[in-house]
Amino acid sequence: MSEFIPEARKAAEEGRGGVIHVDIRLTEKSKQVQPTYFVHSTAKTFLQSLNTALEAYENPRIMTAEWIKKMKDLKTKYPIGIPKFPTRHITVTDDAGESHVVNRTPMSAQHVIQEMNLQLLKAGQMDNCIFTTGVGIHQMVAAQLITWTQPRQMLSSGSLGTMGVSLGFCIGAKLAQEDKICISVDGDGSFNMTFTELKTLMEQKIPIKILLLDNESQMMVEYWQRLFHEKRYLAVRNVNPKYTVLADAFGIKNLYVDCEEDLEAKMKEFLFECQDEPVLFHVKIERTPCLPLVAPGQRLENMILEDEDFEVDPAAAPS
Repeated sequence: MSEFIPEARKAAEEGRGGVIHVDIRLTEKSKQVQPTYFVHSTAKTFLQSLNTALEAYENPRIMTAEWIKKMKDLKTKYPIGIPKFPTRHITVTDDAGESHVVNRTPMSAQHVIQEMNLQLLKAGQMDNCIFTTGVGIHQMVAAQLITWTQPRQMLSSGSLGTMGVSLGFCIGAKLAQEDKICISVDGDGSFNMTFTELKTLMEQKIPIKILLLDNESQMMVEYWQRLFHEKRYLAVRNVNPKYTVLADAFGIKNLYVDCEEDLEAKMKEFLFECQDEPVLFHVKIERTPCLPLVAPGQRLENMILEDEDFEVDPAAAPS
């Protein structure tokens, strides 16, 4: 904690800023970090008051212009990494009995989300989309790689960690915003908890899109167990059903892809050719973490940028 936001602490010492803690609960004051200022308020009231104060300036945008420029420079210098895998050469037999060698390149969650993002941007449809997520690597990757253009465009449980909500959130979003393209970005771990709601889609014919990223694992938990528990893995590998067969059982249109070579065409069909009915897009991916990340108790400059083992404090393992 002594290394927490050093510039803010320096500003407090110099009388030009500091650490502001806003909380509705008085019991939280100074519980983790000693603030320079404590404001007993709801976040909504505080932010409304902050906006009112900023509007008193002749041009409040000037106050953030320097930071926004720096942020864009940092994004250019340190882009989000997209894990890549070597191409496999597989021999297949066609209907005529002839054998052919085809290329099959495994995919990461990052690659799939990037492809979806690029296609929506190219089609000029990003403003018209609402995305929902469960909890896990898919959630973090969606937050990183989707180009957010509208307020309230992502519906997610955030740090509450409520798995299984993406499908229900997406159904609710579509019922509330019928003209929007509502896409549930989900992982197999979360989807397995609530896929019975496919029955609701079948009965009510709610035309949402489900992008199901399947790595047969609870990858976020698996990565924590790798870092903090000496690779003692417990309850992080999934034995999944055949999701396309599951969708067929409910009469729901479905697509499947397991390699980069087929992704572009299948993603285009998923996004733009299935507008009046629900569709499930089952995408098989490799197990990859979502980076960068910061281990609990570590400073921001100790950010994990590459997928390798690091020395971490086992006592700081996330709960």
